[in-house]
Amino acid sequence: MLRTIIISIVIFFHSLAAQSMADLDRPEETFKKGTLLLNKNKYKEAIEQFTTLINQKQFAPELFLQMGNAHYRLQNIGLAALSYRRALLLKSNSAEARQNLELIKDKTGFVDTDPSDSNQILSLSNESLIGTLLAISLWLIGIGIALIILKIRHRKSAFALLIVGSLSATLSTFLSKARDSSRPDHRTNIVIKNDSTAHTGPAQSASTIIKLPPGSSVILVTARDNWSYVKLPNELHGWIKTESIQSLWPYDPEFSD
Repeated sequence: MLRTIIISIVIFFHSLAAQSMADLDRPEETFKKGTLLLNKNKYKEAIEQFTTLINQKQFAPELFLQMGNAHYRLQNIGLAALSYRRALLLKSNSAEARQNLELIKDKTGFVDTDPSDSNQILSLSNESLIGTLLAISLWLIGIGIALIILKIRHRKSAFALLIVGSLSATLSTFLSKARDSSRPDHRTNIVIKNDSTAHTGPAQSASTIIKLPPGSSVILVTARDNWSYVKLPNELHGWIKTESIQSLWPYDPEFSD
């Protein structure tokens, strides 16, 4: 009976660890497929593959970088800028993403509501690193529990495994929370449409406040049907068509209203 319980515990922890590692491996195939399509100039198909990963919350700077490259090739300048900004959210020292974003800024002259928006990108813990750390901690905890129950010699080593495993699990949790709490204002939206304009009222006939080239950032205050009230550069406020903007980071539950 005791032997069955021990085996069940070990299998449980090892299955959790194996699942964590498997979850890290599967997205790589989809990403490789998308990259291959991108290299073959099949940009729309590549975007479909990358979007699948994003919908699964498999975020990585390389993913958003390639998404931006695909959109740029299709002349979707606003969506390309959005993707490059997202890449920089995850890896602020991504030279290629920053260079491409600067190229778009030179081309369109986009503006930022907050002057620091373009640089308000923090280096966040890599998703795969957190997952790997969690998997290792589960293995260590499982082995430690098994050694203690079996009353195998070197109990100090067993307790050491439990302590190290627990510390690793705590660290992975801390890194995950630190990553989520270090993001820019969740209300930040990026202009993705060409010829977008902010107006004094929610109507096309209202007076123009400012033109917003694709790639510009605004802060969403409230949305009303087809129009959104946003904060603009120079402490201005105005209305812009909702279809013209997209949230900088719409996938994190911490940012949902």
